Amino acid sequence: MEAKETKWLYETILSGPGMDEEVKFSFSASRKVILLLAEVIENGLTLDGSGLKESVGEGSIKELKQIKGILLEKSNLTALSNQLLKIK
Repeated sequence: MEAKETKWLYETILSGPGMDEEVKFSFSASRKVILLLAEVIENGLTLDGSGLKESVGEGSIKELKQIKGILLEKSNLTALSNQLLKIK
């Protein structure tokens, strides 16, 4: 799919009923998975042209950054993640 079509698809899905409802969940994961998930979130937020980033508002991007921060903080990986970002 082209970026324009992908953007339209994401916008359609994300504007559906119930998509703005908050969901509370609890899960456990290894520090390795948390660090990888934080990296996936970071890379996804910097990726242009995929259609996803262009389909969500700044509020959703801010929320994803907060989730990333919470995951790293609760797993005591904030310092390590910051060091890895400096290396890039």
